[in-house]
Amino acid sequence: MGIDYAEFAELYDLVYEHYDDDIAFYVREAERAHGLCLELGCGTGRILIPTATAGFEIMGLDQSAAMIALARRKIAKLAPEIGQRITVAEGDMRSFQLDQRFALVTVPFRAFLHLLQVSDQIAALQNIRRHLLPRGRLALNFFDPSLEYIAAHSRIPSGTLHRTGEEFVDPSSNHLLVEWATIQYDQLNQRLDQYFIYDELDQRGRVVKRLYRELRMRYIFRWEFEHLLHRCGFEVEALYGSFDRGPLLQAGGELIWIAREMESYESP
Repeated sequence: MGIDYAEFAELYDLVYEHYDDDIAFYVREAERAHGLCLELGCGTGRILIPTATAGFEIMGLDQSAAMIALARRKIAKLAPEIGQRITVAEGDMRSFQLDQRFALVTVPFRAFLHLLQVSDQIAALQNIRRHLLPRGRLALNFFDPSLEYIAAHSRIPSGTLHRTGEEFVDPSSNHLLVEWATIQYDQLNQRLDQYFIYDELDQRGRVVKRLYRELRMRYIFRWEFEHLLHRCGFEVEALYGSFDRGPLLQAGGELIWIAREMESYESP
């Protein structure tokens, strides 16, 4: 997991503040769980806080100290009865060790794809299963790789830097932030490499600051992940193609998984 959010934590909320497609889905899963929930890759609390606001107790782990620090600052501003439902800590999904067992573990917002090796994926899934209550659930989502899109973005060197169309206003400076990006797929290593540039413009349109961010993920195909789940002691309860629980109708969209611990499973 080579992503370092130390310099990006403050910008994270600004970039993703309007993304809420998945929140209702994960809050509903917490409701269905009837017990303590754990979110891995919780970031600054984008899903943690709505889950606690809805009345459910949840713990969040993230590998980034900067993201956890920002989450704690946000939680401290909540009403006490909401904030007390949330616990956050630094933790790696491959190796965290907690005394609690959970009715639900979630890995939202494609965070599982930050695991770049199969050994990392297996370590994470096995560790998640060890922390679930009997027949507990795992819920997560990631994109379904499009072969056509991969083929079009696999050339070396990577595609030219392009403006994504995303713009944000930094409330601390009132400056406009403009996002640029490149994208390249490494088919041999089944990896997606993205490089983002954020230009901060003053009122005269001059670039006064530039922030660089690398995003590296290992994409996973549908049937590959089903085998990974089974290998690690899970069975698929549901697979959706949208966060409103619609069926998976075509390739290239989002894969939204609900898996359960197998009734009888012996660790290898």
